[in-house]
Order: sequence, then C-alpha cells, then structure tokens
Amino acid sequence: MKKTILPIVVLMFLLSCGKSEKSSKEAEIQNQELLSQNETNNDLNQKQFKKLVFKNLDDIKDSEELNLNLLSKVASNLKIKYSNIKIDQTSSINYDDKTAFFVLTTVEHKKNKKSDEFEDLGNYLQRKYLFVNREDGSIIAEEFDDNLGYYDNEAIRFSKSHILKDLVYLNESTPAIAFYTEASASSRIVLYSEQKFTLVTLADKEIKKVLYEYPIRMTNGDSNGGGTYQIETLETGMSFGDHKTNGFYDLIVTKNFSYEEAVEADSEKALPEEINLKTKKESEKLKFNGREYAFHRDERHRFLE
Repeated sequence: MKKTILPIVVLMFLLSCGKSEKSSKEAEIQNQELLSQNETNNDLNQKQFKKLVFKNLDDIKDSEELNLNLLSKVASNLKIKYSNIKIDQTSSINYDDKTAFFVLTTVEHKKNKKSDEFEDLGNYLQRKYLFVNREDGSIIAEEFDDNLGYYDNEAIRFSKSHILKDLVYLNESTPAIAFYTEASASSRIVLYSEQKFTLVTLADKEIKKVLYEYPIRMTNGDSNGGGTYQIETLETGMSFGDHKTNGFYDLIVTKNFSYEEAVEADSEKALPEEINLKTKKESEKLKFNGREYAFHRDERHRFLE
C-alpha cells in the first residue's frame, strides 16, 4: 500500500509544477500585453494631450491635405461651380475617420447696377468653413466668415487660411482644428500685417469657434519707401496650461514685442545708416468661459508713438 502511494504523490507533484510553470508563463504574457497596451495608450495620450500648440511662428507646420476628389463632391453638394473655387486659397484636414474640415475660398465677379448702367466691382473672394463626410462629401456643418470676405482691389487683403498639421486637444476628449489667416496692406508706405488665429470644433453638427481671430503676429509702422522706416512687431507662442476653466485647459500666450527704427545713410552729409532695436516680453492667460476663450483685443503699441 505504501509503495503505491509514493508514485502517486510524485506524479501529483510533477503535474502541479507543470501547471505552475504554465500559469507563470501565461501571467508573463498577460503582463507583457498589458505593458504594450499601456505604452500604446501613453503614446496616444502624449500625442493627444500635447500642451504646446506652437513655440513660435517658424515652428508652425501646415496641413498638406487637400483631397481634390472630395472637394469636387463638396462643390456638387454645395451647388457651386468647381471652377469658382480658389484652389490655391483652400485648405483642409481630416477631423476623424469619417469627417473632414475645409476652409473654402470662392471667387465671384460682381457688378452693381446704377440706373441703366452697371458698375464693375471686381472679384469678390468669400471664405466658408465646412465639416463634410469624407466618403461622399455631404455637408455636416457650414458657415461663412464675413470678416474674411474682400474684393481683390481693396487695400487690405487676406491670405489663404493655413490649417495646422496636427489637431489640438482642449481637454482629454475634445479635438479642435487650428488655423491662421494673414491680413495685410498692399502698400510700401504703410507697414501693416496681422496673422489671426482661430480654433474650431464640431459639436451637435454645428461649428463652434472656441477661439476666434486671436492676433498671433502683428506688424505696424511706416516707411518712406526706401531705407528709412520704423516698425513694431508682435510675435507669440501658445500652449495649454495645467489648469482647466469650464472644462477646457487655459491657453497661455507668450508675447514678444520688438521695435526697429532705421534711418538711411546720407552720403551728402556723410551720415551713416542708423538702426535702433528694442524688445519687450509679456504673457497672457486665456480662459474658456463656457462658450469661447474670451480676450480683449490689445491695440496698444509698446514702442511706436
């Protein structure tokens, strides 16, 4: 009887060791899978929750996406002529797997009737924001921006709206599209330009402008058309802070002001060229008030009289 029990005990011991070794290997595999998932999630979080929007204007990378086939479908759904779209002033980005966003620029030649004659007003360029279905180009949400509409013979003109390559996240789950547009004076005497920054999201099939036309670069000054000029420039950087207000991270804006004054050389009076440079740094915090990141437009010059 004792001889029978001993082999059975040894067999049970060997089986339990095999099970233990198998369980250990399974646990190791599960741990590796969990670690891999965590690394993937961490990579995703780092991508989505990146706090820096742009360090400076040279740091900005524009979206190069422009699906012309989809754009043709969008034009058909909008019932406009594809030939009326200014392709070189239209930009887009994929918002998610099913949705794309366009900043569409169209041109129309306009005339104004005066009694029996028509006054030629020239080409009118109009800007429209669109969220569309990526498959068939059907319109999900659309909105004109009257502030960016202009005639091509006006003194102030607007550039293409440049969409940033990457989406930004206002919190853990809300993506936003960032883009900027430059307004400039077509003059050698008046030195004016301004780049305006906007953040939009899609909510309940409506376009929400959570930040609208915040100046991220401004130049003001004048020139004699030659080597004498004075110009003040504002350049900014933008990032999200750690604190949230009404569900969205606060926006931190760093402001760098510079002033340059130059007087061209006068050979008759034997006067050399003179250049005067000044700089100043400031910062501003923008908080979300439940509808938008509110801010007061600052028209003050730091150096210009």
